Amino acid sequence: MKTFLVALLVVTTAGCGLVSSRTADSSPAPKPTASKSKQASAATNKPSDAATRSSSPAPEPSETSTPTPTPTPTPTPTPSPTPAPTKSSSNDGAFDPVWYPDWTKNGGRGDAQKWPSNWPKPRIVDATGDGALSGRIILVDPGHNLGNSTHSSDINKRYWVGLDKICNTTGTETRDGYAEASYTYDVAERLTELLTGEGATVVLTRDRNDEESYGPCIQGRGLLGEQVGADIAVSIHADGGPVSGHGAFVYTPAPLAGYTSADKAARSVRLAQRILTGLNDQGLGGSTYFVPNIAPDREQGTLNTAGLPIVIVETLNMQNPDDSAIASSEEGRQRVAEGLAAGIVGYFAG
Repeated sequence: MKTFLVALLVVTTAGCGLVSSRTADSSPAPKPTASKSKQASAATNKPSDAATRSSSPAPEPSETSTPTPTPTPTPTPTPSPTPAPTKSSSNDGAFDPVWYPDWTKNGGRGDAQKWPSNWPKPRIVDATGDGALSGRIILVDPGHNLGNSTHSSDINKRYWVGLDKICNTTGTETRDGYAEASYTYDVAERLTELLTGEGATVVLTRDRNDEESYGPCIQGRGLLGEQVGADIAVSIHADGGPVSGHGAFVYTPAPLAGYTSADKAARSVRLAQRILTGLNDQGLGGSTYFVPNIAPDREQGTLNTAGLPIVIVETLNMQNPDDSAIASSEEGRQRVAEGLAAGIVGYFAG
């Protein structure tokens, strides 16, 4: 799977101008320096000691002939080596994968399509440290997008992804109007910093949160992790439950022929358990109104189309005053990110 990632990243990043397309064969050779040109010109008019020593012995001089000097050959310039391609910084690390709009009832993917230009682009963020997650690739999906609310016809298009579903939804918000899409994006950025600090490479499903773009659709998010060779995927959300209820719960993929194997389902449950433990350790307990707190589900297109362990984490209830205060504060969002990060580290620890 890791080999597949390297190949994919080189191909995809090359397509966006993130890597050099030059090769040693196509690199123009550097011109000789001015001093070498002058030496070569002089050599054609006057013999040098080196030229005389390297030539065949001249015939005895006579009244009718004079020795002919051997010119110093013009040196052939050596082309400069083409530098190895490198991936751009995380701020510019967007790339264009493909997506499969309509799947079949047995899990077939239909025809591949270009990533739509009015979707946010995925973004790769390199590891910044060397820790418990070194060598891991983690897909982080900030749920929804702020622009979904202004692209209602686009997000309401219907697709088959194991069941009939719309592209995406607007998400919920706090009673003060703080959008779930903005909350999930902020938490995802904080989580990315924590994960890359532990040595992981993070792939974000969207590189922005604005009203000009919408999506990505759920099946684009789901399959992206497999395309980049991710080990796991974590989709960040917040619920809009009853005002009296608070706390987190997690959706995991349930076995579904052609979509979710028993192994994928089991590993996703284990990831959910570790994440709930991490959130609990941050003082963010499990849901009081959604029990049990782990729910295997066949009706989530993001889960169905992912070819790896994946969870959708409803981190808190935006309608509850206490949870809303957590979501609306930087300190609260940092606690959520740290709980998620601890759960991910715990998953890989066994």
